[in-house]
Amino acid sequence: MRRAGLLVLGLLASCATYPRQSVRPLRPLELAIAPYQDAVTATLTGSLMYEGGCLWFRDDQTRARLLPVWPIGSIFNGTSVIFHQPGKSDQPILIGEEFVMEGQPQPWSALSTPAYAPFERQCGAQPFYVSRVHPAD
Repeated sequence: MRRAGLLVLGLLASCATYPRQSVRPLRPLELAIAPYQDAVTATLTGSLMYEGGCLWFRDDQTRARLLPVWPIGSIFNGTSVIFHQPGKSDQPILIGEEFVMEGQPQPWSALSTPAYAPFERQCGAQPFYVSRVHPAD
């Protein structure tokens, strides 16, 4: 009887634990950031939207959602992103403001570090390294 009780307690304890590799939820106002990438292979016009804890770029032409990966030094304050381009003045981009975003789309496999796992799990949109931004005409 004692052995059966210990077995049941052991099974219950194993059910209550979680994997050590679990992915945490995104923190409020968290940005996907990476070292600055100068290469530009795509130019898109659209606007930023913040929904479900994710900051997305919505392309005006295709209506596709992308996950911008901003240069290190960029900041999100809830109403705007302060875009940091090395050697240039920081530039604010308001949520909902139409602007042109230049950079390069990347597959999730290119963002291999564990820091991006919460973004992939929670947001899921295709990552896009942001190189330059400017107002839409």
